[in-house]
Amino acid sequence: MIFAAHNIIVRSLAFAGLMLFLSACTDSGSGGGTTPTAQTGASISGTVSGTRIVAVNPSDQIVAEDDTAGRTPNGQGQFAWSLGDLPVGIDIRLFFITGGNVYPLYFGTPSSNVFAVNAPGSITLGHVTTGGNQATPETPPTGVTPGTANPTLPPNVAPALTISNPSSNASLPNGPVTITFATQNFTIGSVNQPHLHFYLDSDQTPYHFFSGPPGQILYQGAAAANVQWQSNTQINFPALAVGTHQVRLVLANTADADLTTEATIVFSVGAPSGNPPTITITAPTQSATVPVGPVTVSFTTQFFTVGIPGQNHLHFYLDSDPVPYNFYNGVGIDADNGVRYNGVHTHFVHWKSATSFDIFGLPSTAHTVRLVLADQNHNELANSEATKTLNFTVSQPPTGDLQLQPVISSLNFPVGMALAPDGRVFFNERLTGKVRIINPQWQLVPTEFCQISVATNGEQGLLGLTLDPAFAQNHFVYVYYTAPGATKNRVVRYTESSGSCTNETPILDDLPVSANHNGGIIQFGPDGKLYVIIGDVQNTANSQSLASLAGKILRVNSPDGSAPSDNPFFSNANPNAKKVFSLGHRNSYGFTFHGHTGHLWETENGPGDNDEINRVVSGGNYGWPTVGGIANNPNFLNPILAYTPTIAPTGIIAIPANSTVYPVAYRNNLLFVDFNSGRMRRVVLSGPDLTLLGSSSIAYNGGQGGLLSLMLGADGFVYVSNTNAIFKVVPP
Repeated sequence: MIFAAHNIIVRSLAFAGLMLFLSACTDSGSGGGTTPTAQTGASISGTVSGTRIVAVNPSDQIVAEDDTAGRTPNGQGQFAWSLGDLPVGIDIRLFFITGGNVYPLYFGTPSSNVFAVNAPGSITLGHVTTGGNQATPETPPTGVTPGTANPTLPPNVAPALTISNPSSNASLPNGPVTITFATQNFTIGSVNQPHLHFYLDSDQTPYHFFSGPPGQILYQGAAAANVQWQSNTQINFPALAVGTHQVRLVLANTADADLTTEATIVFSVGAPSGNPPTITITAPTQSATVPVGPVTVSFTTQFFTVGIPGQNHLHFYLDSDPVPYNFYNGVGIDADNGVRYNGVHTHFVHWKSATSFDIFGLPSTAHTVRLVLADQNHNELANSEATKTLNFTVSQPPTGDLQLQPVISSLNFPVGMALAPDGRVFFNERLTGKVRIINPQWQLVPTEFCQISVATNGEQGLLGLTLDPAFAQNHFVYVYYTAPGATKNRVVRYTESSGSCTNETPILDDLPVSANHNGGIIQFGPDGKLYVIIGDVQNTANSQSLASLAGKILRVNSPDGSAPSDNPFFSNANPNAKKVFSLGHRNSYGFTFHGHTGHLWETENGPGDNDEINRVVSGGNYGWPTVGGIANNPNFLNPILAYTPTIAPTGIIAIPANSTVYPVAYRNNLLFVDFNSGRMRRVVLSGPDLTLLGSSSIAYNGGQGGLLSLMLGADGFVYVSNTNAIFKVVPP
């Protein structure tokens, strides 16, 4: 204590000597004058709705500041503030900092944010409001001299955010990682107050960091599972996966919007010594033989966490396909987004659980699945424990009532088969954009009928095809496809001329589009009208809205896409509603008109339950998304059949009443196929108008992989396609 007192005395004497020295130098340099000192003693006060207030001089130095945080508001929710010892006769600027935004005080005409206090005293501004990029006083200051406005923002006034730990590009050991940060001119509050957002790796969904105690971190409205609040300036990641990571911190305002102030840190987490990331396949067993239908692959990992997009995850490869499926797990992951192929959901594989996935539509043959652990940048880990390969065989199913006889192979995802009067078969290659022709001898014509530029992500592509009922006279061919860039779906008409397409004519343009649920099946009805099904394009609200064409079956005039006057909603003022035949659909890959009754029968894909077979009537509402399956809700129409778990029904067709190639019991029956198991089901209709369910059964047990489209051939047999071939459906 004596030593401390001695130091204070010495510093005081030294400071006094220095001041005398400076005074002498000043005197000699100015001819004996003195350096003027700014007067102080002025104060400014008022109220505000919670903020920090600073005053700066012409050198952008803070000369006074106040913060209302922690104060008790008045009855109007306003906080008192005051700035004292302000300089007199020197220009100052006042800034109000709230919600992460900086509002300079402007007043007067012309408006200015610069003023000098004329004399010591008190100035009251009343209540100061912030908005529109400035602060406005209730009572403009008096006894001041305005200066020229200065719109620049002083660096020491703007909110700032810095990360102090870890250092940039640090290599950290495996284990918890703590991010330490600091803010300036910004107060991190609790929920519904200014706070902090941070983003992990490439995940575009923010984590929400709120102050405490107790502090909290929320992700998509719930407590974050993979990160912990450690203090008001620290974020803890307890188990980041091995690899490079990026954490981006951004200040956020009360409205939960990102501000422009941010800081980013990049670092890497190393593998623990002796504990390499490892994957193990637990089912099926190696070289197993599994039945036709979905194949569930299960696995476990050690020293590796499978995360959401932008984090470490799993790649797997199916057979000889060089493109990986990406498997994710974590908050928000489900069957719709847990497995992605080329960045989008796929019907070939579905996420089943945190450690399993289902593969659909596998034919009865040998298969290989290779699993590889991958980091957040899709780099596959190189250690041998990170890769495992599974070999298995899908067995031949028992023989059913019907069999598939190959007629043409080496095709590319054939869909939308249509028979021309001259015996030719037109079909789409969904992924190449080619419309192809098969001659009456079931030989593929080498040159495509048409080449159309299409988008092919997810369920997009060249989806539907039908021929005009008067094709023999006009040679009109109609197709439904997703336009390049996935900007829209379209129905266009071509004129066939010597096996080539000519005269493209849009019939329906600017149809709703999405990666999935685009529908796309088109058929002419017995009434000569063109029917078009469009899925809900991944927005469930569309299906019940007559203002949207999505989630509907449309009925239009084929020459120009206009609405027939006898459509059920033709009197509706909305032009989209006029074209609607039925609503409440989720997504469909097939519908047909019964040759005897003229009824429209449709297959419907459910979300994870309640695949449906519907008889569709004019003006009918089939319930999606309000109900699914046989709900017996009087506001909606029930399907004739519903399937849980789902089977992904696709094509559907009716056996003619006069068929001679199938048993008599098959006449007027429906046949439909599914993708998940590759089976064909028979539906026996009953009742005087064939509107009721008599029975249903499996007519073909699968073995050729997922089945797609159905067509009645010139010989009276039904033909069906899978992803690379077309088969004749024959009795045993």
